[in-house]
Amino acid sequence: EDYQAIIWMQDNIEGSPVIVEAAPAGIQYTWLSRISTYTGLPAVVGWQWHEQQQRVYFSSQVIYRGIEVDNFYNTIDVAPALAFLQKYKVQYIFVGQLELGKYTPVDPLVPSGLTKFEVYDGIYWQEVFRTGETVIYEVYDEYLSGKMTIPPLAEPVTAGGMP
Repeated sequence: EDYQAIIWMQDNIEGSPVIVEAAPAGIQYTWLSRISTYTGLPAVVGWQWHEQQQRVYFSSQVIYRGIEVDNFYNTIDVAPALAFLQKYKVQYIFVGQLELGKYTPVDPLVPSGLTKFEVYDGIYWQEVFRTGETVIYEVYDEYLSGKMTIPPLAEPVTAGGMP
């Protein structure tokens, strides 16, 4: 599925928009950061160890970004997710098999932050590509530019995926 998504991104995304994908966040030598690696698109954080080697004096910032990416995928509250997207000017959200594997709670009674992507599709972002379980969302420009404010979330997303 990643292969088809990468080909779609190479064929359909112009320029160098920032993407977000599962972050290593302390996990080394995995396929995390694979989308930015194979598309050349900038990500919020790349392969952690490589980034730390290249930015020795900023290692704590690299680690923190990985934690922020994990929090973005895990949160059930859309407000901090939108603030994260604005902070890093993320234009594309990648939810593939590795994201599902890393961020789906083991306990089915624990709400999954991944449900927010489908719940708020068409409100804050839109699905632009899907194959199997892999989905790419494009974030609406209005939220990235700050032209539209982030409304407070009245009801959190529940385990069933609906507010």
